[in-house]
Amino acid sequence: MRVLLALIFVTNALAAAAQNLDKELPKQPSATGMTCAECGVVRSVRAITKEIRGAEKDDARPSGLVASVPLGKGAGKPTAGSSTRIGKDAVPSTESWEIIVGLDDGRMKVMTVTQQPEVRQGDKVRVEPNGKLTLRSD
Repeated sequence: MRVLLALIFVTNALAAAAQNLDKELPKQPSATGMTCAECGVVRSVRAITKEIRGAEKDDARPSGLVASVPLGKGAGKPTAGSSTRIGKDAVPSTESWEIIVGLDDGRMKVMTVTQQPEVRQGDKVRVEPNGKLTLRSD
């Protein structure tokens, strides 16, 4: 019986705490005195590199002869071979950046861009409707 009463007490306490979390946080006024729903601080900027998986090429028909002659001291020895074999070990990849912005109203926004961003962690920014970030001075 004591365990059941303790469980009911804990459940009620958790429900009350959840109701307090659901209340809207007060919005912080910006420098102009108005609130900015899409303003916040950059929490992190992270580079993401992904390998591009392409269709396998047919190795049966070489398309030409390629010779590679490294230059410089200790550069290695020259290589020659089929153009389908030379450089095959290179893996094509793409790079993008993930930006996490903590908005002033408590929400978080995660954005992915294909060009290196001008913002850094800790910068105050505004998220524009077109998905761009602009620095703010307040």
